Amino acid sequence: MKSSQIFQIILLTFSGMLGSILVGLVFYNTSIFAPNLATFQFVANGFFGALFFSILKYKTTKEQIFGIIIIFILDFVIILGRSISFELVLRDVLYLGSLLLSIKLYYLFIERNTNIKYYIRSFALASFYSILTIVFGSVVYLINAKFEFPPIDFLFIIGKISILIGFGIGIGIDIYLQNENIILEFLKIKTA
Repeated sequence: MKSSQIFQIILLTFSGMLGSILVGLVFYNTSIFAPNLATFQFVANGFFGALFFSILKYKTTKEQIFGIIIIFILDFVIILGRSISFELVLRDVLYLGSLLLSIKLYYLFIERNTNIKYYIRSFALASFYSILTIVFGSVVYLINAKFEFPPIDFLFIIGKISILIGFGIGIGIDIYLQNENIILEFLKIKTA
């Protein structure tokens, strides 16, 4: 692997994560840095989503699969480090799965489409992530609540947070991709 490719992955991951963190700070202040709160997803999912996008952009299919496995392991170490139960593992597999699936859909149908302008694409990622989080979150709720349908407030909250995270990741990614050559030249990283 070229060292320039490693730097591109790091920079793109950092940009997407930073976008998510900045959006989280605007709406939830510093509570996004508390690992025991739901708003910590702005940090954790911002990192995981941007990392997965970077892997999709710069790595082969085999490396992408390896990356997904590493992301799930990191999630269990970071998020579930407190205690592990079947319910928490199922929740995180489905929630993280909704993030990774939305990033994959975004990469396949939006990011590679040059007709869609930068920054408009962020809304597509936000929509994909919100819809999938609501669907997967409903499944988690149905299983944990013995097949009782989730309240609308719950769906609204997870939908709102996922829209904001998806938008933040998308904005961070778009800022990096639109200015990639300038950033790499400024940092004196050669990609050829």
